Amino acid sequence: MKFARLAIAYVALFWSCAHFASAQEPLPDRGPAYDCKADDKDYDESNLARCTARLGLAALTTTERAMTFNIRANTYDAMKKHELAIADYSEVIRLLPKWPYGYANRALEYCRLQRCKEALRDYDKALELSPANSWSLYGRGVARIRSGDRVGGEADLAAAARIDPDIAATYREIHMEP
Repeated sequence: MKFARLAIAYVALFWSCAHFASAQEPLPDRGPAYDCKADDKDYDESNLARCTARLGLAALTTTERAMTFNIRANTYDAMKKHELAIADYSEVIRLLPKWPYGYANRALEYCRLQRCKEALRDYDKALELSPANSWSLYGRGVARIRSGDRVGGEADLAAAARIDPDIAATYREIHMEP
């Protein structure tokens, strides 16, 4: 169940990025050999290979390349390879600097590694780009509490819960609690 809920969040991120970056860049159907996993199955080594192969294609649009890095980073996260996930999320940010989920996803990885200062910087940027984003608000709340700012952290957690009453459960499923 936790992987299904997490996968749904990843699919939503994939869809929103594809539509955010450009309505003029539809994602082509290149067949399963070139597609990274963005469904409800576990992320694994074979998905890393598919994403890496897809990144080798010269014809990818900026959005396609960013989303491939994003899905590969999600896979690294699921495999607890957080430094590799950070590197791929950094590529997402380089390619799509106005997409808030690139910052929020990298912030989550920093938070997992107890690098709260870096996490807070990325959550702040994500919230600058999308102020009512419950994912980023809740994540920043976790990072604030972990860095010693309990009052600010609890305010962020409460603000996130007003937007999405299920956000705390989502974070529990990915093992990210204050």
